[in-house]
Amino acid sequence: MKRSDIKRRPLSDTALVNLAPEAVAYRELDSSGLYFRVKPNGQKSWELRYKKPDGKWSWLGLGGYPEVSGALARQKAAELRSDAAEGKNPITAKKDRKAAEVAATNETFEALAREWHTSRLGGWDVGTAKRVLGALDRHVFPLVGKRPYVSIMSMEWMELLRGLERQGILEQMSRVRAYCKDIYDLARVTGRAMNNPLEGVHKFLSSGKAENYAHVSLEELPATATITRQWSGYFAA
Repeated sequence: MKRSDIKRRPLSDTALVNLAPEAVAYRELDSSGLYFRVKPNGQKSWELRYKKPDGKWSWLGLGGYPEVSGALARQKAAELRSDAAEGKNPITAKKDRKAAEVAATNETFEALAREWHTSRLGGWDVGTAKRVLGALDRHVFPLVGKRPYVSIMSMEWMELLRGLERQGILEQMSRVRAYCKDIYDLARVTGRAMNNPLEGVHKFLSSGKAENYAHVSLEELPATATITRQWSGYFAA
């Protein structure tokens, strides 16, 4: 695919895959300072053009393609542009963010959850705080508590929550999902996680409450009515 064939920006996945190399390296604008670079040997990568605190323009590499997808590159670029707008050096901010991500790989989900729990104590009464931690202790920590939270994938959370579904404790499952999603939000807003693996998981789980009593089907109603009348007569005798 030639550069002249590009029809829209941001660049589509098709364009990213098929852009052909030329005799010399070139950059193609993707969006708001983010460029897609293609070398003569076909190697592709992402670069951000930004203005340094001294007012001079410079380039910052955001990673190779396809390891860094278009969506991830745009997310990184947006974060770095925000850093620059706040007067931070994007290079320093990038290193700090990377260091936080590396540190997070060694932080367990249970440690993060307890940090989150402590941060929420001001808004809870004693009973709520005990109930929330108890739910995590029973249903989450034994399964994934000792693992680095950045290593736990969406499909693993789905299976954990479906296990609670199979037990019929749907209301508890819904609460646990909400707690864990909020826990990951803490990691995300503090720069220790790029995304939340529980985002969207609720769409594929049951939302109702489990039944506490057995129900009677339509087919069983006549027989049930007969039995009820018989017992009513017995007690009336």
